Amino acid sequence: MGELLERSKLHSFKEFTIFKGIMEWGIEGFKQRYCVLDQIHWRTFYSSMRDLLGDSTNAILKKIGEDFGRELHSAVEDKYGIDAETAFLFVLQYLEKLGWGAFWNVKINTEASEITVELHNPNEAHTDGIPSCYHVTGILRGIAKGVLGDEIIVREIECTAKGDKVCKFVIGSEVVVPDLYDKETMEKFTAILQDLKKTIKSSVELLATVDGVPILSPGLENIDPSLWGTIISFLLAGGLNSSTGVNNGNLKEVIINAEQGTIIASQVTDKTIIAAVVGPDTSPGLAGLALKKAKDKIIEILK
Repeated sequence: MGELLERSKLHSFKEFTIFKGIMEWGIEGFKQRYCVLDQIHWRTFYSSMRDLLGDSTNAILKKIGEDFGRELHSAVEDKYGIDAETAFLFVLQYLEKLGWGAFWNVKINTEASEITVELHNPNEAHTDGIPSCYHVTGILRGIAKGVLGDEIIVREIECTAKGDKVCKFVIGSEVVVPDLYDKETMEKFTAILQDLKKTIKSSVELLATVDGVPILSPGLENIDPSLWGTIISFLLAGGLNSSTGVNNGNLKEVIINAEQGTIIASQVTDKTIIAAVVGPDTSPGLAGLALKKAKDKIIEILK
């Protein structure tokens, strides 16, 4: 790992100055123009998005981060002709230079398809309004795809906004990344989704967080991942925070006629969403009743 880090430094910032100087048109670095956001600007940006879009803000920030990370990782590989792991470390150094925090104890294990990263003094995680590092999580997923492939999950298992000393991320497949809930709870979720499948003859069932991270997703590989992003946007976008609707008992629901079939989805709690691709012979009414039954069971478990 030490050798890899040294190789990364060879392609780092010695030949560049991030803030080359104040030009008539702005700040230059890496032959690009830079626009710098201070903490007040960033927090205002986040809070304004949240006022308008509710919990879907988190999913949007992740998606922006992932697209940026994927493009940046590819650009670094092409520019320097370096391997994917070195490019991954380079991007982390790049983010440090731009003020996103210090990335320590980075461990890349390609044989196990696992990456762990610690983030110290993050720009995103603040107790006064930003609950988690959603944008950085997206960036990490984007750049990690270049190392581990597309079928990966990024889970922030520790966060300073929750009182932890550092923000810690685990990146890898569903087998590698720890579940959000204990084994007993996950088994109960599995039984609920199996009952739902049996009732509505569904081809895909999904239980996920409101920011789009699957909790349990049998058959999800059969669906275009961007479609789940559409579902989440439909469920969560709006003028009010989605948790307000949950607390008032006004759970949002959506039905989408997609190429893969009819998708029915609903928010379960302020943190979870359930969705399924309904079988062609199942009526919307039956699907809705079955989904409500599944939701009620999940709510009972999460009390």
